[in-house]
Amino acid sequence: MEIPADALGFAVVMATFFGAAFGVKLLVWGKGPIRRLRGGSDDRDTSERLAELEQAHMLEDYHERLDFTERVLTQQRGEEPKALDPPANENA
Repeated sequence: MEIPADALGFAVVMATFFGAAFGVKLLVWGKGPIRRLRGGSDDRDTSERLAELEQAHMLEDYHERLDFTERVLTQQRGEEPKALDPPANENA
């Protein structure tokens, strides 16, 4: 039993059309990339967690900068102070 070419072509076209329509529906109305690009986040827990992570990252950056500054200041204190040369006496 063979399937007529016209019916097979129609089935392929319809499957492609419905697949594309379903994909567009997910992108626009679902939790897809377009919704994320628009910034529409309905989940408050996710937003709160993101804020906590951003704050933790800022604190880590702050502590890293503070440690670097402390190391630089410690190295500068360990150096011997440079003595100034006495001014040359031009009248001598």
